[in-house]
Amino acid sequence: IGISNRVTNENSKCEMRKEERLCFIQPCQTNTLKTIKIPKGKTCQPTFQLPKAEKLAFSGCSSTQSYKPTFCGVCLDKRCCIPNKSKMIIVQFDCPKEGSFKWKMMWITSCVCQRICSDPGDIFSGLKLL
Repeated sequence: IGISNRVTNENSKCEMRKEERLCFIQPCQTNTLKTIKIPKGKTCQPTFQLPKAEKLAFSGCSSTQSYKPTFCGVCLDKRCCIPNKSKMIIVQFDCPKEGSFKWKMMWITSCVCQRICSDPGDIFSGLKLL
């Protein structure tokens, strides 16, 4: 799970505000990615889900509910899959001996596979040095 940041003025007073949310685009375990089944005759599987719902872990805390998120998938032809549509949910986390907290989280509803990715899997591949 990562943190996504943005600065926006999309509010009633048109004021610049910093927003943060959790995001979980793909699980880190490479063995999970290898189990994705790509349909016969296709080169990509844009989305996948884990076999069963699990609690989310963030900074040593775990979600109070179990979730079965949708992740962006994989391609065999050097394309990369990125979120196409998402919504925002609120996730509550419980921390051992420290109480609980709630965070907004991006919840992926669909992904798209595209060729505009110089290095699939590298989140900084789109950055250019000035």
